[in-house]
Amino acid sequence: MTSHRSSCLGAAAFCILAASFAPALCAAEKFEFPDASQHATITQRVGLTDVSIDYSRPNMRGREIFGGLVPYGKVWRTGANAPTKIKFSGAVKIGGQEVPAGEYALYTIPNKDEWSIILSKDLKMGASGYKADADALRVTAKPSDLVDPVESFTIAFDNLKDDGAMIVLKWDKTRVPVELTTNTVEKVNQEIATALKDPKSLEPIFYYQAASFYYEHDKDLAQAVKWVDQAIQKQQPARYFLYYKKAQIEAKLGHKAEAKAAAEKSIELLKAGENPDESAIRNSQLLIDSLR
Repeated sequence: MTSHRSSCLGAAAFCILAASFAPALCAAEKFEFPDASQHATITQRVGLTDVSIDYSRPNMRGREIFGGLVPYGKVWRTGANAPTKIKFSGAVKIGGQEVPAGEYALYTIPNKDEWSIILSKDLKMGASGYKADADALRVTAKPSDLVDPVESFTIAFDNLKDDGAMIVLKWDKTRVPVELTTNTVEKVNQEIATALKDPKSLEPIFYYQAASFYYEHDKDLAQAVKWVDQAIQKQQPARYFLYYKKAQIEAKLGHKAEAKAAAEKSIELLKAGENPDESAIRNSQLLIDSLR
């Protein structure tokens, strides 16, 4: 009888003890420790395409990185903790090779004079499970030396244009540029052609933007002049930036007299306003000065 009672008391004590620790155990389960290599995401609009990169950023901590911590000639997950992922909202080119829209794992094989850049269709495998038959793309890139070392591994976008950019990998004293090209020009050409099928519905801003696009990409500049003239005719009251764009296009065509007249009209409109934009006036004047 005593033994049975002692057993019951022991069981009750255990239950009480377990209950008293339960909140602490739950709290411990919810507690998060910081990762040694911090997680990062970066999203960049390149023309009409969104590019997102999800990766972790290991630190140098005085270690030799490439050829040491990250061996030459071996597949690297291009970060820490998990394979780096890159996502494109539209079709792009990487290093000149076509890549369909979608998400990929980004692997690299560092070497002293040349890196292999790999996009894999397998998003789950780590570097140790890498299989070449899952490659969506493989190109090469040339590394260069940085003057100042980069402590935390960094992926960034550089040299942004509306039809491309440079994806740059930086760590320690190594910089690796990866060329990204979008199909912005083709998309915009298609949109312009479609829009022009119904010209009555088009606002002055359309003609201005179409002219600006042709100007920036050195396309049919005679057509660009026609479009900016249409924007000027449709926009009332007249706006200075329309005349400034006309001046830029005429100048690129070598039509100095037309460019000067348009730039002077831009300045005239600016000065007629209540709060003239001195920077815009200076830009128009600089354009006029460049024609001499």
